[in-house]
Parts: sequence; structure tokens; C-alpha cells
Amino acid sequence: MSFFVETLVVGGGLAGASAALGLARTGQSVALIDENGFASGASGSGAGLVSPMMSRKGRPVWKAREALDALGLPETGLLRPASSPEQAAYFEQSTDQSPDLGVWMNAEAAAKAFPYCRAPFGLVRVLRGCSVDLADLTKSWIHESASHGAFLGEHVGLVSWRSDDAGVRVLLSSGEEWNVGRVVLATGPGLIDHPETQDLNLHPIKGQRIRVKKPADWYDHMLPLSGSGFVLDEGKSLSIGATFEHEWTESGPTDEGRRELIELASHMVPEIAEMEVIEHTSGIRITVPGTRMPMIGPLPTHPHIWVFTGLGSKGILMSALLGMKIPQFFNDISLIPASCRVANRKSKA
Repeated sequence: MSFFVETLVVGGGLAGASAALGLARTGQSVALIDENGFASGASGSGAGLVSPMMSRKGRPVWKAREALDALGLPETGLLRPASSPEQAAYFEQSTDQSPDLGVWMNAEAAAKAFPYCRAPFGLVRVLRGCSVDLADLTKSWIHESASHGAFLGEHVGLVSWRSDDAGVRVLLSSGEEWNVGRVVLATGPGLIDHPETQDLNLHPIKGQRIRVKKPADWYDHMLPLSGSGFVLDEGKSLSIGATFEHEWTESGPTDEGRRELIELASHMVPEIAEMEVIEHTSGIRITVPGTRMPMIGPLPTHPHIWVFTGLGSKGILMSALLGMKIPQFFNDISLIPASCRVANRKSKA
């Protein structure tokens, strides 16, 4: 069979863009398509946070250092206030064990160094962390993949596919039919409803964000703040996120979500409660219940159809690392970490 490309990546968000780039960098022929446009959905919803110490106890997340190296972003640092004396004790212990990732500051030192941040129990200054514009990052990866020869099909969707031992025959919304070696489904929420992937152990979470206008006399610049939500300085505004809604009746922004975000952010920056909301957005991201790890690998019944999804709240941190490793996974699926392998909701295996 003659292939149009070796790999067709479906979905131009963080997962799809990183997969396309990882493959294109190795010289493989790859096409990237997205029916809604690149960097749409949750990957186009504004600023995001990169932190290697996201867990409740502040311990380094899975492969944190390797993921940061793969991401290659300027590590400007961020602050993570403790929410209780108990969490403060965990944070102090974590920084003692990982001094390259963060340093502990007691309440007095934190107040002196960062007067805009309320931290009555102290905070971690996460050294290897930063904020990033999700859409800009995604588009930069897509642009680089094109510079390595990737074919881009924006506003082109996958209508259907037929796989066999040789490869996959796909029908696109443009009316074209291609023969490709394999397909990587990185469509996020679209996997929940597709008949071939609806049984995967995936769970959608709705997240809302707001932007508030910074007062003229506010601090010129503040480090990103990470707590129950996050607060990011965008110059003339602050970006605040994100809610974690497991059930919802409205897919768009809600008044309840706005109030929740302001309440969460006000624990770290009390003045936010008085700032003007100038934008309110929402998006759906996918997580893997139980592991909270990304899911990557071939479908059991279709070895030429892969999924790459479930990045969740660690999406920015994990996407570059796994995207870079996809060519290796294609050659040897045993290299896929056990916690990241494809699993169904029923079997979890």
C-alpha cells in the first residue's frame, strides 16, 4: 500500500501538536488536522501553569525534571502558598528533598519578599516553573512541525476510517481519502463519544477561567501563583483559573464558576475580589481516573489506531515529554510506561 503519510495526527491541541512535532523532528512523514482549527478548545483557552510540584503534598510529579527539560521553556519560577499548617509541613519536607525544584519560605519571609501574595502558613518558591500562553505554545509546535515537513490541514476533520493489517484508509471532511500508516487520535473530548473509544477509561472535566483588570496602582509584575486555583500576571490583567467540574449542565461560563474562581483567587490575593472581570471562558479537558496520568498507545482491536489524551491539569508539563517519545513508542510499545497505557473503564487493564 502506498501511504500519503506514515502518521495522521487528528487534533491540533497540546497533545496533537506535540505528537506531530515529535514525529516530524525524526524525519517521519506526518499530517496534522483539526476540524475546529488549531489551538482551539482547552488548548486555546489562555494562559496556563507549568509546575513540577503540583501534588497536594508538593512532591515532584512523575518525571518532573525530564518533562521540564523536554519542554524547554524559560523557568521564571512561581509561588505556591500552603493552605494549612499541615500542608506547610509537607511543603517544607518536599523542598528539603528536592532543593533544585523549590525552596521553602516561612510566612514572615514570604510576606516581605512577595507582599502581593497572602501566605499565612508560608509558601514554596518553585524554582523550575513558569506560566505560558497555551495557544501560542501549541501554535509554535505546529509551526515547527511544518518546518520539518509536516502537512497541515486546519479545519479538516476525520469522518471515518478503516484499518487492516497494512494501515488505515481515512475519509476526511474535505472529501479526500488517504492511505496512512497509522492514526493518532488526540481529539480530547471527542474520544468520549466516539464508538471505538467511548469505553476508554477517560473522564471529562470542565474548567472555567476569568481575566480581571489590574488597577493602575497595582504591582508591576507578580510571579505566577498556584493554589486551589492559579493567578497569572498578564501585564494589564490577571488570568485566574481553573474550576474542576466533574458534572455540569452548561458547557459555557457560569456565574457560579466566576464566583468560585474569585473566591479561590482571593485566598491568595484578597484584592482580586474588588477587581473588574473583563473575560470569562471555559473548556473541557480529559483525565484518566485512578492514575491521573496521560493515556497513550494503540487500541487493542486496531493496532494502527493510537490515542494520545488524558493530559489533564499536567498537560503542559507532560505533553512535550510524551510527544518526543512517540517515535520510540511506535517502534516498541513495551516502552510505554504501564501507568500511561490504554485502558478501558470496565477492565482498567
